[in-house]
Amino acid sequence: LNLLQHVEAISSCRDREKLPRALLQAVSALFGSAADVGVFVRGGSELPVLKAFSGSARMEAALVAWLPLLAEVRNDGRVHTRVADGLNCGAIMLQPSELCGDSILVAFSAGEEGFAARCEEVRCLASIYGHQIRLLDYGELDSLTRLLNRKTFEETFDRLLNPIDDACLAGGVGNRRSNDEAGAPAWLCVIDVDHFKRVNDSFGHLFGDEVLLRMGELMRKTFRHGDRLFRFGGEEFVVILNAVDECLAYSSFNRFRLSVEQHEFPQVGKVTCSIGFTAVTASDVPTDVVGRADEALYFAKDNGRNQVCCYERLVAQGLVSRVEPVHEDLDIDALFD
Repeated sequence: LNLLQHVEAISSCRDREKLPRALLQAVSALFGSAADVGVFVRGGSELPVLKAFSGSARMEAALVAWLPLLAEVRNDGRVHTRVADGLNCGAIMLQPSELCGDSILVAFSAGEEGFAARCEEVRCLASIYGHQIRLLDYGELDSLTRLLNRKTFEETFDRLLNPIDDACLAGGVGNRRSNDEAGAPAWLCVIDVDHFKRVNDSFGHLFGDEVLLRMGELMRKTFRHGDRLFRFGGEEFVVILNAVDECLAYSSFNRFRLSVEQHEFPQVGKVTCSIGFTAVTASDVPTDVVGRADEALYFAKDNGRNQVCCYERLVAQGLVSRVEPVHEDLDIDALFD
């Protein structure tokens, strides 16, 4: 019954940030308190990094036993085993999320009694984890660009502003953020493809979709692990990131604008985008913060396009009027009509 409760915790978890730890707890319950279990992240050719640990042994001793085994693990759905320092060790690579290019692995050490049977049960738990990751990806990702969708933004706004430290476990994308930036204030930008209707009218919707696909790819390449990337529908995108001040936030958003401007889109050629961004406060609701960023975006588009504008700076300069908070129940779609 105890193990079934952990299975239920995995299969009902809708927070991908908590899902690897739910699996760790299930594997720990399977082997009992005498076993050691660890969750690792491995990016590309990098050595695996321990992100969570449960067990009775010293963590350093467990790592010495596991690291040779982790180097052999492949994404084949199998539990790889070996004996190291007198310990029966096993490891398996988990189903990756589309949001993270890094591999997540679970390693464990336990006594000899019933070890082979337990390894098969670990494989089943990992399979349940994989099904849940696929379900989360299906429900949270935009079908065209495979960025996060608007529904995910609205349902998890508070959590998006306070990501856990393990950005890879959270399904972050892009380049890695520094530790200083991880605890910095949040900023939100709205991105709009300039003259997108002209692209559709001139080249057809097939090439219009190709522009949106390339926009998503450029976002993944430009932004960092832990930055939240969304497609809001049509040619509109949203990014939430952490930066210590307005200058660094502007630099991040402008770096993306330049990457779009310098990219050669198939058949279409050159495409530009306009960006409006704003600081996010603890008291904000989604409609408030998106409304402010949208106001800065409108200013950018009305004053030449292909530029990045900060709402707070525009207000300080008297170029736009301060946006009053809207009712929390207001449909966020209305902001883009």
